Parts: sequence; C-alpha cells; structure tokens
Amino acid sequence: MASEQAKELRRQGIAAAKAGQKDQARQLLQQSLRLEPSSEAAWLWLMSVARDQREKLVCLYRLLQVNPNNEVGLKSLQSLGLTMAQLAEQLGLKPPAPAAASAPAPTPPAPQAPGVPIPDAQRIAQAQSELDAVVRDYLSPFDAGITWARKTGQRAGERDVLVLRLYIAIGIAVLLIMLIGGGALVVLNNPAARAVLFAPTTTPSRTPMPPTQTYTPTPGQTPTPSPTPELTYTPSPPVPPEIPRGVVQPTEIYPPVIERSIRDAVALLNQGQVELVLPTLEFEVTLVASDFNPNPYFYRALALAEDGQLDAAAALLQSAERRLPEKPNDNYAPLVNAGLAYVDVQRAARALDEGRRDEARALMTNVEDRAQSAINRDARLMWSYLALARRYALVGDYNRAIGALDRGLSVPELAANVYLIVEKGELYFAQGEYDLAAYQAFLALYIYTAAEQAHLLQIRVALEQNKPGLAVLLAQGYLFYYPGSVLGYKLLGDARVRENNFDLALEAYNQALAGGDDHPLTPEVLAARAALYGRKGRYDLARDDLTRAFALTNDPAVQALRMQAAYRAGNYRVAEDDAEALLGAGVVPDAEIQLLQARILIDEAGDSADFEQALNLLNAASTNLSGELRPLADEYRARALYNLGTYDDALRAITGALSAAETGSRHYLRGLILEAQGEVEAAARDYDWVLTWSQVYPYAFAPDARRRLQAIRQS
Repeated sequence: MASEQAKELRRQGIAAAKAGQKDQARQLLQQSLRLEPSSEAAWLWLMSVARDQREKLVCLYRLLQVNPNNEVGLKSLQSLGLTMAQLAEQLGLKPPAPAAASAPAPTPPAPQAPGVPIPDAQRIAQAQSELDAVVRDYLSPFDAGITWARKTGQRAGERDVLVLRLYIAIGIAVLLIMLIGGGALVVLNNPAARAVLFAPTTTPSRTPMPPTQTYTPTPGQTPTPSPTPELTYTPSPPVPPEIPRGVVQPTEIYPPVIERSIRDAVALLNQGQVELVLPTLEFEVTLVASDFNPNPYFYRALALAEDGQLDAAAALLQSAERRLPEKPNDNYAPLVNAGLAYVDVQRAARALDEGRRDEARALMTNVEDRAQSAINRDARLMWSYLALARRYALVGDYNRAIGALDRGLSVPELAANVYLIVEKGELYFAQGEYDLAAYQAFLALYIYTAAEQAHLLQIRVALEQNKPGLAVLLAQGYLFYYPGSVLGYKLLGDARVRENNFDLALEAYNQALAGGDDHPLTPEVLAARAALYGRKGRYDLARDDLTRAFALTNDPAVQALRMQAAYRAGNYRVAEDDAEALLGAGVVPDAEIQLLQARILIDEAGDSADFEQALNLLNAASTNLSGELRPLADEYRARALYNLGTYDDALRAITGALSAAETGSRHYLRGLILEAQGEVEAAARDYDWVLTWSQVYPYAFAPDARRRLQAIRQS
C-alpha cells in the first residue's frame, strides 16, 4: 500500500514539475521519498526543482547513494569536478566509508517472507535525519553582516519624473478643452450639424404580421452545391449629387397632412394594412362634409384602389372634384387630378387584361390629361409622374415611362423620392436591365434603409440573374427589417431552391406558412412547397399542399398541378376526377388530359376493355400532343397492344419510344414483346440492359428481368 502511495505521489510530482509548478512538485516528491527513499526517479526530479544549489547537491548526493552508477548523477558529479567524498564534505555530511580490503563479504539478507516488503528501518531513519538537516539549513535566517536602514528620501531623479507627468497631464487637459470648445462653436454656427446631432429621426414601423415560429438563419449543415457566398468588400456605386448627403430620411407626405389620424392611416397604408385604414379614412371623409378638404378623399381613394375597388376610388375622387368650387385653393385641384390619374391608370390596366381595349385607350388618354394638368400646377406631386410612367409602360413604351420618372426626379423636392426611384427600378426590371434595376434599388436603400419595395426588388434581381447565394443574403436582410414577412420567407425559400439547398428551402416555406391560410400569398407558398416536395419524390405531400391551395383559390391551374401530383402519388381517383373537371377548361390541353386518362386506365387495367378504351384515348390525343409527350404515349400504346396480344404493332410503338429516349421500362417492355414473339436472343439483350442499369436505378421490374434472362440462358 505504501509503495503504491509513493508511486502515485511521485507521478503527481513529476507532472507538476513538467507543468512548471515547482513548489507543488517539491512537496509531492518529498512526500514520495518519505515513503520510498530509494526511488532514483524521485531524487532526480527533486534535484531538477531544487530551490538552490545546496539543495540540488544534497539531492545529487542521495541519488548516488541509492545508485552509485546512475548515469545522470555521475555526469553531474563529473561536471562539478568532485568526488563523492568531496561532495559529502562540502555538504557537511558523513562521508561514505571506504571499502576495506579484508572486510568480509556481506552476508546476504535472509529471504523475506512473502507479503508486503518492509524497508530497512535504519536506512529510513538515516534518510529522515539527512532530510531534516537540509530543511533546517534551508529555513535558517540569512545573515551576512548587513545592516538595513529605513529609506528617508526620494530616489534619484524621481522628482523630475513627477514634474514631467504633471506637465503632460496639463497639456492633455488644455487640448481637450480646445477640441470641445471648437466643436461646440461649429455645431452652434452650422444648421446641418445641429440637424445631425439634435434633430429627431424617423423610425420605420415594422410590418405587423401573424405570429410565426422563431427564425433560425442556419439550422444545420446540409449539402449544398452552391453555398451562400460570404460578403466581400466592394466599392459602393456612386450617388447622384442631387440626392442630399448626410441627412437621409424616408419620403415625407406631400402635401403635408395636419390630421394625426390621416398620417397614421397613410403609414398603415404604406405597410399594406388596407383593412385597418378604410374605416378611419371613411370617417375622416364624413368630418369634412361641411368644411371641404380633399386630403381624406385622396387617401381614401388610394386605399380603395389598393383594395381593388378601383371604380369606387374613381367615384370618390370625382365627388371631391365636384366640391372644389366650395373652397377655392390652388393646391386642391392638382391633388384631385393626380389621384384620378393614379386610379385611372390602374383601371386602364384592368380593362386591357379583360380585353376592353377601347375603354383602356380612353382611360389612358384621361391619365395623360389629368397628370399633365396636376404637374403644371404643382410639380411636387409624385402621383402624377407615377401615373404617367405606368400609362406608358402599359403599351411597352418604357423609354417614355422612364422619362416621366426622370422628369419627376429632376424636381428638387422629389430628387430623393423613394417611390419614384423604385418605380424606375421596376421599369428597368421589366426590360431585363437587371444591373440598372439593382442600382435604383441601391439608391432607394441609401436614402431609406427600410424601403420595403427596394429590398424586394433587389431579391428579385438576384434571382433573375441566377445569383441564389446573393438572393439568400438579401432576403435575410429584408427579414431583418420586416421579421415575419410571408413574402420574405417565400423569396428566401425560392433562393434556397435555386441553391439546391432543399432542406433550408423547406424550412423557409414552413416559416412562410406559419401565419395560417388568411394571408393572400399562402396559396402561392403552398404551390412552391408542393413543387419542392415533387422534386424530392414526396408526391403525397405535394398533393396535400395543392389540395389546400385549391380550396383557398379554386384556381384551375392549381387543380392541374394537383392532378399531376395525385397521379404520381398513386391516387388515381383524385387524378381522374381532376382530369374530368379540367377537360375543355383550357388550362391544360385536352390531349395531355386524355394521355393522363389513358395512363390511369393502363396502370389499373383489369381486362381487355380497359386497354381498348385506353387505346381510343391515345389515338384521339396523339395528333395534338407535343413532341416531348409523344414517346410517352407510344410507350403506353405498346403496353396496351402487348396486353391485347398485338405484338407487331406493340414492337413498332416501343421501338419508336426507344428511338426518342432509352429508359429501363421501355427496354423491359421490348424484351417482353420480343420474348412473346420468340426472339429470345434479342429479348435477352434488352433484359441484360435492364440488369446493367439496375445497379444505378432501382427498377421494380429488375427481379423479373433477371428471372427471364436466366430462363433464356438455361434453355
């Protein structure tokens, strides 16, 4: 037990010595030597952490006493130029007795009984006394005949150092006073500097959204072929000199609105909260029934237009126009004209979509007249320039549209108007001028970092330029300003899909759908997630999402997507019902629907009547099918003919399909047809093709092909 304890203490002491903890090492090694004085390793390491030369020499002496042939000890003794006797004499220890020539040979110790070995008590006592002498010598007070005196004055040069420090402190204080005083004078005599330091700043309102799950930008490591790039330092694009520097703020309401309720309503309208705005503005219109003011009419009309009630918006502004004579004011008529131009350009766009071209032309003429009239009387109304730009864009005249916006931006008060700048970027985007569109978005964000439409324009540009990594970064930046935005998460998911990072794309779409089915973008997000499920082969989940989207929109285009997903998921009943409903609707060509119906009949065929009906559908669809679908129709025609026993026609059909593209199912089917015709060698080649590629693709029919090939080769 003592030996094990000594060994453990020695191990700890050596570790402490290696770690540089000399005091702890000495203590542990000394305790180890009390239990096992004959340990060469302990004496050697104790010598390495000795406090002084004497203690080191004592350890060297004891080391050589334990083992006179210790190589390290002998080299140390040799380097000192001493013998063991001289070393003992220098330490004041009893020198080792010289070996007597006639001394009788030592009697070997009697064999010890088995058990725990007991050390020699005399050697332990001798070692203990020698160690005590070392300790007493070490602890004895130092006495060299030196008389100590208390310090009574300063050190040489200390007064000069104190004076120098005082001069430096005074110089720094004077410099700080001059800087603070000079800065105060600059601020007091510079209005721009006062505005930067003391003027209130505009804080963008966050878009209130339904509660969503906590967003985690990076939930884990997933394989991605094109990882999101890191931001790099690039020079910023130049800013036109007409845009003021230093004091940047969002576009102010013009003409100014005094009523607090209208200002709050406009802020909500800019955030898209139309349902909250309409009641407030309707009440404001009633308040000006006796004392006319066009502001409530104007902003309520904008809210109605945003809500899609374009005719009601136009009627409201026309009623305001009839009231203009009640209170003549130079600013009232331009505001009403600008509002009517802005609403009428949206009515013209609706008329064009619905094919009412004459009505659209009349409305566009009205837009030009009213916008120009408003500009002539008040050039600071941005709505006039927006209406003109959109009017020209409706007919594809983008140069005149951009010219109208540049005309507005040339007005000093509108040089930093975010709405006009973003609209210009949208026009560039529509023309495919993506770099110019991105620059306009940059300018808008330079003026107002929380400009929502500018953020969205940047993301769309990155997606169109096939820069999904950049689009991810921009979408995350947009979500910083508008957390919980359904559109933001939808765009982030689109960017992740472009990266082929499907796991993170799915998470983004899930975040977008966390707000429930009430958001107008929910069907679009569901369709995007369904497409993602389809790419991953999870057609049942894709069908569920499209069913949910179709219930919200009743859109035949969504029903067509569900039809395809249901067929791939093996839910033939839903696919068949959707196909019947979509026949003649014009959403999907009838020939494609007939092909799908034929495929369902052949996949589920129970007798020859099903194959006959499928052939009739394929014959009716074949002339109107696109080139990429004809090989698929030939493959299914071959399947039907094979099951009906018409092998020659089936062989011609499947050979035509194989000439377009080789697939495992087509080679397998041709093998069946050839085997049925007795062409076993040719059939074996097709089966062998299937088995070769089954190592890459998990063909469900590979086991049957292997069985048939073995039967052919054994026959």
